[in-house]
Amino acid sequence: MLRKLGLVSSSVALASLAALAVPGATATASSASSVVPMIEVGPVIKSVSASPPTASYCETNYDIACYGPAQMAAEYNYPVSDQGQGQTIVIFDSYGSPTIRADLAHFDAAYGLPAPAAFNIYHPEGNVVLNYDNLPSPANYHSKQLQTEVSWAYETTLDVEYSHAMAPKATIDLVTVPVNETEGVQGLQNLEKAQAWALANLHANIWSDSWSTTEQSFHNSAVIEGLNKLYAEAAAKGVSVFFAAGDSGVANTNKQGVTYPYPTVNFPTSSPNVIAVGGTQIGSEPTSITSHVTEQVWNDGYGAGGGGYSSIFPEPSDQVAAGIPDPTGMRGVPDVSYNAAVISSVLIYESFDPINGAGWVPIGGTSAATPQWAAVDADVQSALGSQGFLAPKLYQIYQSPSLYAEAFYNVTTGNNSFDGITGYSATTGWSAAAGLGTPNVSGLITALGSLSS
Repeated sequence: MLRKLGLVSSSVALASLAALAVPGATATASSASSVVPMIEVGPVIKSVSASPPTASYCETNYDIACYGPAQMAAEYNYPVSDQGQGQTIVIFDSYGSPTIRADLAHFDAAYGLPAPAAFNIYHPEGNVVLNYDNLPSPANYHSKQLQTEVSWAYETTLDVEYSHAMAPKATIDLVTVPVNETEGVQGLQNLEKAQAWALANLHANIWSDSWSTTEQSFHNSAVIEGLNKLYAEAAAKGVSVFFAAGDSGVANTNKQGVTYPYPTVNFPTSSPNVIAVGGTQIGSEPTSITSHVTEQVWNDGYGAGGGGYSSIFPEPSDQVAAGIPDPTGMRGVPDVSYNAAVISSVLIYESFDPINGAGWVPIGGTSAATPQWAAVDADVQSALGSQGFLAPKLYQIYQSPSLYAEAFYNVTTGNNSFDGITGYSATTGWSAAAGLGTPNVSGLITALGSLSS
């Protein structure tokens, strides 16, 4: 969930490079919490903008690590041959970014990546009109609206650059809507209409979504159940819809930005018809990653991985069959996890920011985890063909200790307590803090191939 951290700024007006170097920082809730891209944005690094900064540079200057695609490929054992060829990843965002094509080309050139097989941008809910265009005095300037639009541009840049980076031969379809998604009050319906359009027209079976709303922020469960019909239809048609689990652990907010005084989860993340993606951190923050480094639940003071149990949806049959620990009899999230921490951030390149300018930006959040899991699915399908809705197969793998050990890195330490709300601890096997764990992508391909055979 987008937050004004003060130390790692999610607001274009609050970037503080000096404060970022202060260790042991604590995130605080704010009125901006109702804005729902799940992203944590660091400073724009201009001094090394010609090429990406190294993890050593970020650690020396900001006391965090920052990584690129090669480090994530090593961390999660991505295959060399299966790179998303023949697959399409569909990304859904509010507003988009006015410079995304040029920024992706710069990102690819810097990291030696090929251009995607195709990069398409669609506006099924109407063309986006932005309040900024890199001019000194943007037309119709309103600081709150500008902040929101720029935040979504960071979200869009992260989604596009890292879904492409980890599945570089896949087609990328970016679908935008011209309104902000704000705690279910507005925008979510537009995004759902855009998704319904994509289901009918794009014929792609991998979706990436880095936004959601606290379940309790809806008027009643019937509203959520109505909205969920789209995801049930998508799953039935073999679409794997990946949703970010959230950046504030079990501490989510209402429409006024006030944290609920008990553990909560978000929708559509909690739908049994999507794949919920939680967060981990690479705690040792190595300056170089050449093979998997042990992870723990993301909870680095800047944010924490979302997880817990739905108040709406009962435990789905795949989780029942897998025997996951479930004291409530309800849907448990996340299903899977991936590096999302600020202290082990990934780097994006942007040139849209009208206040801070162009440069490389360390960025974290389950927004970073979700498009990379979509890329994992694209790589899997490059190797094995269509897998349909992937969640049931992931839980089938979990039921076989040998396949599970091959396909996942089990995350057994850490918790997602946050903002004074007690959360859940990681443990051996599935947990409401880290799900099944993080992917060993090459091993996951092998394990899924074993299920198929």
